Amino acid sequence: MLTVYGRRNSSNCAKVFWLLEEIGRPFRLVPMGRGSGSENQEELVQLTPFGKVPVVRDGDFVTWESNSILRFLASGAPRGPLWPEDAVGRARIDRWMDWASLSLTPPLTRLRKARSAGAEGDLAPVIESFKQLDGQLARSAYLAADVLTLSDIAAAPAVHRWGLLAEAGENALPDLPHLDAYRSRLLAYEPYRRHISSALS
Repeated sequence: MLTVYGRRNSSNCAKVFWLLEEIGRPFRLVPMGRGSGSENQEELVQLTPFGKVPVVRDGDFVTWESNSILRFLASGAPRGPLWPEDAVGRARIDRWMDWASLSLTPPLTRLRKARSAGAEGDLAPVIESFKQLDGQLARSAYLAADVLTLSDIAAAPAVHRWGLLAEAGENALPDLPHLDAYRSRLLAYEPYRRHISSALS
């Protein structure tokens, strides 16, 4: 059986949990990583040189980095819209997965860390990246297509945390109607509700 080393309240792990449920792949969770209750950092470093979760073991093969894990798992599942067979279809998804990791999530992470330390943080780059996301969602129902793909799973934790800003009454947030509709579409997925919206703060 597939083994996942990680924790339920990690955004990068949550993406993996959602995909595993989406494709019906059973797994064993080994609690690991900061805040998991298991602080065995030496064991984690033996699995990945960076000492961070998630890590996946499939037989003798071990891999890490959440987006890479998503691609690996989807490649072993029956082909479909999540991760199609053709190179062009995958490239359309791949570019948005990378954008979500490199452009959408980092300014939001910096803001959250600043605020947890008692500082105001820089909201402007967060707003700018989510405006870009709203613009893309004006063109398609989901990030890379009109159906759910790996890119939506990759972006989901950041989208959820944008929603938390709005729910907290952040008065500087712009009206982003396409993003609001997208958030509602994601909430229709039970794995999203279980692993993202109910698990991440």
